[in-house]
Amino acid sequence: MKPIKIAILSCNHGHARSYFGLQNDPFFDLVAVSVQPGYRDKAELYRLKDSIPKYDSDEELYAHHPDLEAVIIASANDRHLEQVRVAAAKGLHIFSMKIPSFDLNEYKEMIEVTEKAGVVCQVELEMRHHAEIMRAKDIMDSGEIGEPLSITLTNYSHNPIWWRPWQGSPEESWGKRVFLRDGDPRYRGGALADHPHIFDVVRLLSGSSFDTVFADVAPNMRDIETEDLVHISGRMKNGIIYSLDPSYANLEARVVRQVDWEIYPRIVEVTMNIVGTKGTLISDLYGKGYYFVDPRTNRYLADSPESIGIWNRRTQEFYECVRHGAKPPVGLRDHYETIAAMVAAYNSITTGKVIKM
Repeated sequence: MKPIKIAILSCNHGHARSYFGLQNDPFFDLVAVSVQPGYRDKAELYRLKDSIPKYDSDEELYAHHPDLEAVIIASANDRHLEQVRVAAAKGLHIFSMKIPSFDLNEYKEMIEVTEKAGVVCQVELEMRHHAEIMRAKDIMDSGEIGEPLSITLTNYSHNPIWWRPWQGSPEESWGKRVFLRDGDPRYRGGALADHPHIFDVVRLLSGSSFDTVFADVAPNMRDIETEDLVHISGRMKNGIIYSLDPSYANLEARVVRQVDWEIYPRIVEVTMNIVGTKGTLISDLYGKGYYFVDPRTNRYLADSPESIGIWNRRTQEFYECVRHGAKPPVGLRDHYETIAAMVAAYNSITTGKVIKM
C-alpha cells in the first residue's frame, strides 16, 4: 500500500474539517493545507497537527510540495474553476466539494481539463453512502412497494453559521450576483444552492433523469441576501413525480451554539417519503436521529448515534480511483445533470415557468 500525498486547499468550505482526519489515515499522507485569508483560526480550531504546514495561498503550498499527488478542493464555490485548472495542469488528482460550479460553461471546462489531463475528479456527495439510501434502493428494486409513483425529500438546515459563512454570499455561493427575479431584492445562492444531495438522491433512487422542473420561493425568515425558503417539484423522465424542499427551515436562534445542537430541531434534518402502488416507504436519512423529552430538564431533544464510516468511505473510494483505476462513484460527467437541474430550478424561479430539461 502506497499512501497518496494529498493537500487540502482553502479550508473555508464547511466540509473541509471532515477531511482533516486524513492526517491519521494510512491510505493518505496529508502533507499540507492552504488556508483562505481570514480562516487560519479555523484551521487551528479543527485541530490539525502542528507538524502539518498551513500556507496562506495555494501557490505557496505548491512551491513547497512538488511531490504532491492529489488535492481536496475545500473552498467556496466561486474558486473551484481556478483551482481545478491549476491542479489539472499539474497532473494532480482532484476531490471536489459537492458544487463544482453553477456556471455550466465553467463546469464543462472542468470536465474538459480534467479529462485531457487524465486525472481523477471525484465529487463529494456523502449522502449516497447513507445506509438508509442503500436500503431504500434495495426495497424499490425488489418491488416491495410496487411501482414507484412519487418521491418527496426534505433537507432542512440553518444559515448563516460560523463554519460556513460564505453560504450567505451570492458571489461565493452562486458565483456572482444574479437576482432571483424581477422585483425581488434577493440573489441566487442560498438554500437551493446549498443542497444538491436531494437532487442527486432522486436521480439515484428513480433510476431516471429530470424531465421537468418547477420552483418557487417564499419570503425569507432571516435577513440574508439569498433565498432561505424554496420548494422544487416536477417529473422524472420515467414518470415518477418528485417534491424537494431544501430550505433553511430551522432557525439558528434555536441551534446557534454547538452545545445546543441536541435541542430540537436538529441543525440538519433530511427526510424522505416514497409512494408506490403497493406501499409507502418513510425514512429519516440523516444521522439516524431520535427524539425524546429529557425528564431532568423537560427539554425536547434530538440525538443521534452518528453515521460512522461515511466520510472514510468516500476517501477510500478516491484512493481506489487514484491507485487502481477505479471509476469515481460520482464524477463530473455524472454530476453534471444534477447541477443542470439545480440551475433549471433557479431559472424557473426567475421566469415563473416550468423548465423542460
